[in-house]
Amino acid sequence: MTRMVPSTDSNTWTVVLDPMKPGGPYEVMAQQTLGRINFTQRVHDVLFGDVWLCSGQSNMKMTVSQVFNATAELSDTAAYQSVRILSVSSTQAQQELEDLAKVDLRWSKPTSKNLGHGNFTYMSAVCWLFGRFLYDALRYPVGLLSSSWNGTPIEAWSSRRSLEACGVPRSGSMPSDLQFGPSAHSVLWNAMIHPLRNMTLKGVIWYQGESNVNFNRDLYNCTFPLLIDDWRQTFHDGSQGQTERFFPFGFVQLSSYLFDEALDDGLPQIRWHQTADFGYVPNQRMPNTFMAASVDLCDRNSPFGSIHPRDKQTVAYRLHLGARALAYGEKLIFQGPLPQKIELLADKGLLNLTYSQPIKVQRRDDKIFEVSCCSDHQCKWLPAPMDTFSTQSLALNITSCQDTPAALRYAWTPWPCEYKQCALYHPTSTLPAPPFLALITSPSPGYHSRTAK
Repeated sequence: MTRMVPSTDSNTWTVVLDPMKPGGPYEVMAQQTLGRINFTQRVHDVLFGDVWLCSGQSNMKMTVSQVFNATAELSDTAAYQSVRILSVSSTQAQQELEDLAKVDLRWSKPTSKNLGHGNFTYMSAVCWLFGRFLYDALRYPVGLLSSSWNGTPIEAWSSRRSLEACGVPRSGSMPSDLQFGPSAHSVLWNAMIHPLRNMTLKGVIWYQGESNVNFNRDLYNCTFPLLIDDWRQTFHDGSQGQTERFFPFGFVQLSSYLFDEALDDGLPQIRWHQTADFGYVPNQRMPNTFMAASVDLCDRNSPFGSIHPRDKQTVAYRLHLGARALAYGEKLIFQGPLPQKIELLADKGLLNLTYSQPIKVQRRDDKIFEVSCCSDHQCKWLPAPMDTFSTQSLALNITSCQDTPAALRYAWTPWPCEYKQCALYHPTSTLPAPPFLALITSPSPGYHSRTAK
């Protein structure tokens, strides 16, 4: 049975269909009779499946024509005609809009033209490749909705209520090299997210953060979790409860790029804040979330600047693993190894790390681990070279630390390694160990040492 849902706006109405099994194509017909006149509207080629929203800034905006092996990727559409794509136009508004002002691409079947319309236009490469991987796993229709804008901070994508809850100031310094899109509070939420709230979503993927490296960075551990929660509530309410209240939300932990040395600590900090300072997800502040670490996907020679790495295939693959685990309940590895226990063996000058899953030492690196040595309330970071290792443990040499070792960090630099050559990976999934910061006395990386900044 269908049911009519009234709207606060007397000029609109909504029909909620009974749940349908994935598949199609179908024809949907709406009919109204006024007196002796029948009015009929038909929508053809309708598919039933899962819809994912893809949002963020320029790394989400990059099109398929900008990635590695673009020619082959653009031509690989014939087997994916049940993956449908839509791209929202870049618009902003001072108040919440009820509907989109315009779209760049209406719901369409994928073609080489609409997947690679031009640089930073449509269709989002991460979104498309993510959907393609999902379709290969699910074998039923997937809808991909892209809504992103280059050079935009999280403040533009957040509602006013979530920004107020985090105490975000109205103004601040805005470096032109990292932020060149709209930055005013909520203007993209108003125009590019809020109008979509009535849609039924399976989940969201997000690629953003570069524009907050030097703009309200210390608030990102609040603004990002609250954006997630606010979007979830809004889409749940707007869809009459059809979108799950805690729908899966995936994101890309930022990759490496080259910039002013003055911002050296900014990129590692924003990566940490992307996880609400836990170092991993899901966590108690970010339930039902998944993360694609991309710290090892650097691209020094990208024609679009190193901030825009071209390997979006691996990013999308890692994202889709998280989606399959959290959204579809598959039992698979979707994140790289993190230490479960950190033990100080002072008499041997070693730190012993025990991991929660198997590790593969891809490359011995004497600088990627650092220990914070403290004396008289003064701390400094020193390299902790890798010593011995086994299937799930790793020993670090900390003899250079003559004082008290207080904290440990991993991959805490803007550029920790070259392409797919970081030190630690999961042995079979090829997922990299994400950056972390932990007190040496703590049982997991989910603790932040104030003395070790």
